[in-house]
Amino acid sequence: MTHDPAPRWGVLSDMDGTLLDTESTWLRVIERFVSDHDGADAVGLAAASEGLDLDRAAALLSERLDLREPQSAIALDLDRRALAAYAESVTWRPGAPALLRALTEAEVPLALVTSSPRHWVDRFAESVDLSAFRVSITADDSVRTKPAPDPYLDGAAALGLDAGRCVVLEDSQVGAWSAVSAGCTTVVVGDPARSLPPGVHRVSSLEHVDVRMLQTIVERSAAS
Repeated sequence: MTHDPAPRWGVLSDMDGTLLDTESTWLRVIERFVSDHDGADAVGLAAASEGLDLDRAAALLSERLDLREPQSAIALDLDRRALAAYAESVTWRPGAPALLRALTEAEVPLALVTSSPRHWVDRFAESVDLSAFRVSITADDSVRTKPAPDPYLDGAAALGLDAGRCVVLEDSQVGAWSAVSAGCTTVVVGDPARSLPPGVHRVSSLEHVDVRMLQTIVERSAAS
């Protein structure tokens, strides 16, 4: 009996808010930071921080709140606050474990592409099984982070694939622009009302995503 060769396409997935229920925790950390520094519009600043890495979030807060501390100190404070918040629980988003199992069984190569630092990924891996991913690209691994295309270009290269043969799973506007700019087929999970780059596919939950769907859209995109 012969086995079909592994598909010549791959999946690059964001982590926070897409696979793991951690984005809401991060946004609460930002809101608390803003409140602790007597800032207004904590909810608005938290929304503006969605999908950003620590350094970009620190730069945003430094500018909007007119903080005197060095940006590096703000990033360290956010890091400390976030890790303390994440210590309580890290859980999967609905549909994520089943989709990862199906992709693994279908021998579809997977790369994790996240704006979180490497030590956050290591921390989360203590609570959830991230072994389905052949590689992980973190905020520590790319010269430019999302919304630049670099992280997704690096993820595709790490799998030995052209970015045009990869489909990205994302949940943020920042991440969607990164993926589209890299030339990847892009699926955004969650709020369909947010402003997104043209051409992205929208789904309400990973529960509505399967291997055949992803293969179909990436192959149609590659053929166009």
